[in-house]
Amino acid sequence: MNRLAKMSLVAAMLAVPSMADEQFGGVGVTIYQMPQGVHVVEVIPGTPAAETNLQAGDDIIAVDGVSLKGLSIDESKAMLRGQVNKPVEITFVNSGDTLKTTLRRTQITVKEFESSQVESWYGDKKEFDAAELETFASANSGNKQFVAVLKHGSLMKEGTVNAQGVNGIYVDKAEGIAPRPTNPNVAKPGSAKLKGFTRNAISFEAKSAGVATITVMNTDGAVVATMTSESVKPGFNSVSWNAKNVPSGRYMVTIEHNGSVSGKNAVLK
Repeated sequence: MNRLAKMSLVAAMLAVPSMADEQFGGVGVTIYQMPQGVHVVEVIPGTPAAETNLQAGDDIIAVDGVSLKGLSIDESKAMLRGQVNKPVEITFVNSGDTLKTTLRRTQITVKEFESSQVESWYGDKKEFDAAELETFASANSGNKQFVAVLKHGSLMKEGTVNAQGVNGIYVDKAEGIAPRPTNPNVAKPGSAKLKGFTRNAISFEAKSAGVATITVMNTDGAVVATMTSESVKPGFNSVSWNAKNVPSGRYMVTIEHNGSVSGKNAVLK
């Protein structure tokens, strides 16, 4: 990814390069827009997102059940941001599996570090390594908790960089804020996997007995059908459905089974 694209990532989610000292209720990810939603570039340590198994490389496709498909980056950013401490459900795709997690937004502060600020603290050096910048950021955090240094949208972990374009990320740890879930509702992948998708039946393989809910969504994120099987057995299973009047095309089929959710794109002929 080129430098311009990287700069746009933080501008999209954290608004760092051009907006100093911005504060908002957020989850702690940097993103860029894709047709089906947003792609997670970085998960900022010390933020609510870092307390889930949301990872860099995942695709967020819905927020509180509302699809991000076809939205602009500003619209997606507005969906992810919101009231501090309010629970928010995020649906995301990881390695082909569709998962959900519930977390609470926290107050995030983005503070731009100008070269002159750093130089006045560190001297007349033109370059500063990550550890030194973290020390500087912590010293200028006030009553906020410093969690990361970013350079044009990428986490600084090691190495030496010019101070220009560097930002500190802080989160509030105010008293009276309800704790974020310690065991977030993150579905574990792999409990059931889609095996067949026809106009008469949807088949899947399950690892254990239980109850399964199968949901079919079109490319707009609208639910086409939902079916429940209360007698799932280990191994091959099949659920009947009538897709006679359903248009041909690509669909997302999700299977919720014993606390886990898996998802797969499938073509209806």
